[in-house]
Order: sequence, then structure tokens, then C-alpha cells
Amino acid sequence: MKRKYLITVMRILAPVLAIVLSAFISSIVILAIGKSPWQVFYTIFRFSLSRLDSVAIILYNATPLIFSGLAVSLGFRMGLFNIGVEGQYLIGAFFAALAGFTLKGLPAVIHLPLVILCGALGGMLWSFIPIYLKVKRGVHEVISTIMLNYISYSLIHYLIADVFMDRTQKLLDGLGSMLARTPKLPPSALMPKLHGLLGLFGIELPRHVYLNWFFPLGLLMAGLTYYLLMYTPFGFELRAVGQNQEAARTAGIKPERVYMVGFLLSGAVAGLVGLSDLLSYFGYMDLDFPRNYGFDGIAVALIGQNNPFGIIVSAMLFGFLKRGAEGIQTLLNVPMDTIVILQAVMIMSIVVITKVMNDYIKRLEKKEDVRVCSSQNSSLQV
Repeated sequence: MKRKYLITVMRILAPVLAIVLSAFISSIVILAIGKSPWQVFYTIFRFSLSRLDSVAIILYNATPLIFSGLAVSLGFRMGLFNIGVEGQYLIGAFFAALAGFTLKGLPAVIHLPLVILCGALGGMLWSFIPIYLKVKRGVHEVISTIMLNYISYSLIHYLIADVFMDRTQKLLDGLGSMLARTPKLPPSALMPKLHGLLGLFGIELPRHVYLNWFFPLGLLMAGLTYYLLMYTPFGFELRAVGQNQEAARTAGIKPERVYMVGFLLSGAVAGLVGLSDLLSYFGYMDLDFPRNYGFDGIAVALIGQNNPFGIIVSAMLFGFLKRGAEGIQTLLNVPMDTIVILQAVMIMSIVVITKVMNDYIKRLEKKEDVRVCSSQNSSLQV
């Protein structure tokens, strides 16, 4: 019984301890550049949390990471590493943009959902290639998805800068140059901000804050993912295959079917990653469209321990760090390169420490299971 309480306490303290130790290691980095750790951490918290508009920016920063973390976690849950979320979300964003600027005259109630579905479809189609190679040819998904990431970069560059480039835009600076981007999306394809809803509760956000309805959609997606994993037959099959493929096969589960369906779902979620930026902030897709959400999603999923609700908290932590980085760069003149190093140190520390703690907890749980089984056998013999 005492060991059960110890395991429960350790599960609660593991992420807290990870954050504390990561802050300690980060303090060493801060001291190395001649800054005060106390001043840096104080500035991060004060700049990020002192105003409602800053909190809204944190939630906006966290939105794409929620989708990215969920997409990665679906792969992890079935024992696959979908490192191709990066390419899948870029293809998904392009499909959404294509549906946005080519379909004209539709009301927003039809156009916007259609654009979102096209984004999910794009991510799903791009994820079909590696999982087909995995199931049919035995090609490892890490190799194929990494290669497809590079292919997606070049393909998107070609499509935006050549085939679908908006050549009707005004020349920049009178120099005869144009921005390499798609045509702008009509208002019917754009995602509304949350300003109207929040205004009903007396929360007024400035126009430069782009928090939109993709944030509650991300929360809903996390809830649906949790329900899928924990309360549906397919979710049970997915988790069973992830725990032990051969044991699942012996029980009558077909791992190949689970891999195919699960990976396509992962790709569909990945296709939604870039839509918050596309349909709210930019309104078009250009060559400078945000990158690395897919790779950040790996760390988000790991820190969230592949739990959909843990991923929400983890994504908000990343959004908080990004917002805090802007504060210390602006107010304390901390170099951007140092900020990137600081963020990487904190993320690596949290991931590694959480992993070590979780492994130790699993060993304790196995010992507890053995003890319970031994006590039950002894009672039966008596």
C-alpha cells in the first residue's frame, strides 16, 4: 500500500521536479552570458502573465503545438514514430490554402469547414505514402517520413513560387519584385478570432492578438483523441499493438490495419497544425510560412507523456516559453541565439528527467504487481 502511495506521489512530482531541475540548469546558461537568473525568470513571468493580451498570445502560440503533439502521440501510442508531421502539416496547409483561394462565392458556413477538411485531407494523403511503404514493404517510417519532409519543402516552394504564385499583387518597394505567395484567401475562408466571445465576458483584446477558434477546436480534438484511445474498440487495438505487436496479433488484432488507420488519423491531425496561422494571421501561404511545428510537437508529446490532456499543458508551456523569450530579448537584450539555447536546454532537461522518472515509476509498478500476485497466490494456497 505504501508503494502505491509512493508511485502516485512520484507521478505528481515528476513533471514538477523536471521543471525545477531544468530551471536550475538554465540558470547556469544564464550566468554564463553574464545575466542574473532571477532577473531573467522574473522578466519571463512578468512579461508573459501580467496582461490578458499576453496570455492570449501564449494560447495562440500553443494552438498549433496542441495539434502537432496529438499527431505525434497517435504514432507513439501504436509504437510508430511519425517524424513526418512537419511535412504533413505543410502539405495540409497548402491544400487548405488551395481550397481557400480557388473556391469562390461560397458562404463562410460552407467554405471554412471545407478549407479545414482539405487541410486534414492533405496531411492524411502525405502520411499515406510512408505507412503504405511500412505495411507493404517494411520500410521504416522514420526514414521515409524524414525524406518526405525534405520533399514537401521543395514541393511547397515550387508550388508557391511558381505554379500558384499570386502575380496580381503590387510590386514591392518599386523594385519590380513580388512576394512569393499564394493569392489571398477570401474572408469566407478565414477563421474568426475569439474577440467577440471574450468581449461578452468583459475581456477586450487588442487587434494585434490573433487568438482564434482553432484554440477551442484543439481542446476539442484533445478530448476526442482521449475518447478514441480509451473508450473505443479501435483505441484499445491501437494501444494493444503499441504495447506488444505479436501479443496483439495472437489476440486476433491485425497490426497492419491498425498501423494504416492510426497513421492516417495522425496525418489528418497533422494537416490541421498550420491552419491557425494560415486562416487567422497570414491569410495566404508564402515561403516564410512558419516551420518546425512538427519537430516541436515531438517534444510536446514526450513532455505530455502522450496523454492528450498532458499535451495541452505541454503546448501551453511551449507557448509560455516562446512569449517569455520575446520579453527577455526586448527588455534585457538577451541575444536570440542564447534564447534558442536556453529553450533547448529547458526542453531537453524536462524530456530527459521525465523519461527517467517514468522509467523508475514503471519499475516500481512492476514490483508492486509481483507483490500483489505473490500475496494472492499465498492466500489461495492457504
